[in-house]
Amino acid sequence: MLRFSALGCVLAALAGCAGDTSDGQEPPGTGGAGVTTSAGVTSGAGVTSGSGGAGTGGSIPGTSTGSATGTGGDMTATGSGGSPAAGSGGGGGGPTVKCDLPTTYKWKAGQPVIGPKPPAGRTFASVKDPTVVFFDDKYHVFATVFDTTSGNGGWQSVYLNFTDFPQANAAEQHYMAGWPTGSTVAPQVFYFQPHNKWYLIYQWNGRYSTNDDINNMNGWSRPQTLLRGEPGQMGNTLGALDFWVICDDDNCHLFFSRDDGKLYRSKVSIDDFPNFDGYEVVMTAPSSGLLFEASNVYKVDGSNKYLLLVEAFDNSPRFFRSWTSESLDGPWAPLADTKTNPFAGPANVTFEGGDWTDDISHGELVRSGHDEKMTLDPCDLRFLYQGRDPSVGGEYGRLPYKLGLLTLDK
Repeated sequence: MLRFSALGCVLAALAGCAGDTSDGQEPPGTGGAGVTTSAGVTSGAGVTSGSGGAGTGGSIPGTSTGSATGTGGDMTATGSGGSPAAGSGGGGGGPTVKCDLPTTYKWKAGQPVIGPKPPAGRTFASVKDPTVVFFDDKYHVFATVFDTTSGNGGWQSVYLNFTDFPQANAAEQHYMAGWPTGSTVAPQVFYFQPHNKWYLIYQWNGRYSTNDDINNMNGWSRPQTLLRGEPGQMGNTLGALDFWVICDDDNCHLFFSRDDGKLYRSKVSIDDFPNFDGYEVVMTAPSSGLLFEASNVYKVDGSNKYLLLVEAFDNSPRFFRSWTSESLDGPWAPLADTKTNPFAGPANVTFEGGDWTDDISHGELVRSGHDEKMTLDPCDLRFLYQGRDPSVGGEYGRLPYKLGLLTLDK
């Protein structure tokens, strides 16, 4: 949930921790006006309803077989595998899932699974903003770090992989400042089937890099512009931050925030991805804290349903609100969207081994696939998130954020 223009970076360095109502990097903007629902959010202008696309199975890069059979939406199909050289597999129908998406949530959490682990010669104060994808029998995580090696500190990024979460903290954290991408703050990673390439989405401004093989750390391209006409900072309203891409059968959608109590979206056809241009307001809240940052959107396996998450605060530690829709165009109906009944937050998380964080902050659900459809298995809900010791204050970048894992308590 990191974000700055050049001015924002200066302000962040000067700012201290703002407690529960700001992340301390810049003051939050004012909330947008509008008539709110009982959940405190209104649909924004320019959003139209539509039918959800049929689900598809993920392609399997780098394998000679990748077929999958199943049903997704109203479609049943069997995909054929692509060649190893092309790195793509078959696109089958989405899997049949026997679980419904819950309407209320209870999570269990252990101690942090990933802490700052700098390579020799570097010092990290925190690790945060994770994106996670399971591919080739291991989890791949890209995350933001606050590198204090130079003294003043600055936002950078790391990559690590591991076979399962108990091994995550022992994994080497590869420092990305020298990669062609440079730092990839607040990242998202996925495989885009039409291009047979991996995409890494990040800031600032909205940018992307591509790679034929996620295992090739030297294979990422230099940054390219993600969104033409991207909104910049206007007073207390920040520029665009925390970008999230999800595609249906026809279009790709780019969600983002500005810390102004609004959620934004841009849209482009599959054929024109990733050339996003322009944007609209998806929904508006009466205060900036109720629609803050770190939006995530997923396609729920075995259904025509999409799940939207947005990080929030309400004179409280951070928590996640949620909505559902049968289309990425909306409308979005509240699911678990309050401080007392959140998708994930202090009200519904039980820690094993002692509480180590009050915040359930910027993170990502563990997906059932790895492609642009952002599929989610409601039978296996796990959430990799950032948290911190609430007793430690100071400059936001130096707050001791670590990554924890929530597992749905069934």
